[in-house]
Amino acid sequence: MKRVLITAAAVLALGGALVFAAGARAAGAALHPARKHVAAICPCIAHVQCRDASVTAADGVKSRGWYFEPDSPNGAAVLVLHGIGGSRQDVVAVGTVFERAGYAVLEPDIRGHGESGGLATYGASDEQDVHAWASWLLHQPHVERIYGFGASLGASVLLEGLNQEHRFRAVIAESAYTSFPAIANERMVRLMPTGLKWITAPLVDSGIFWAHVRYSTDLGKASALEAVRHTHTPILLIHGLADDKTSPENSRELQAANPSDVQLWLVPGSHHADAWATTGKQFETRVLNWYREH
Repeated sequence: MKRVLITAAAVLALGGALVFAAGARAAGAALHPARKHVAAICPCIAHVQCRDASVTAADGVKSRGWYFEPDSPNGAAVLVLHGIGGSRQDVVAVGTVFERAGYAVLEPDIRGHGESGGLATYGASDEQDVHAWASWLLHQPHVERIYGFGASLGASVLLEGLNQEHRFRAVIAESAYTSFPAIANERMVRLMPTGLKWITAPLVDSGIFWAHVRYSTDLGKASALEAVRHTHTPILLIHGLADDKTSPENSRELQAANPSDVQLWLVPGSHHADAWATTGKQFETRVLNWYREH
């Protein structure tokens, strides 16, 4: 019996070590997504001027981006944030929706992406970047009002930024997740075979612990849900009902946390962060009207 107990303990210890190692490796990959190359010069857009922009956050991390100014500005600017593993180049197209309406558009690389420094922290540290970019925008000529738009990771980073930044007139978040632990669990569960889904929670917890110890990054506090719960900034959530990367339940939960300040548009047939591609003019009308109303 003693030998059996010792063997069982050894197996459990080995299993725990393997789970921790796997979680640590996954956390390392999450904090260091492959960086996309960013073009050396701004894209050429008719009737829009573009220039480089940069800010340094309170923790010393420097972020870079592009700033687009339309020939006929309307006095407002939009901060547009891309998704995981992307860069500012991914949101140039959607930025034209706002530029054509007279909005200046700022498109930075989220920290840990493109040419911005730091690690990808899924909102845990990014809220100070949102605050720094908002201050930068409000110091630009012709900018009196600021708004925000984010997709996927950018959506949740923008929402978490509302913890520090209260000067947005309104924001729009497409395919947002509620928190890093929640979305990590959701995506890991999809990957695991039926008989191994139970291991997801220990894997995610191990990764969060490792990120905190190794990189001093608390992914456990990356929570758009808590930011939304306490903000008074008007928020429009957009989520495709066919989204198989970040389930629509994330946006339903976000809206339920603050129904007085948050509206939800669920888009039939839309997948992950592609409401514009799915609905075309309807998307453009909705997002522009949301800003005009505020």
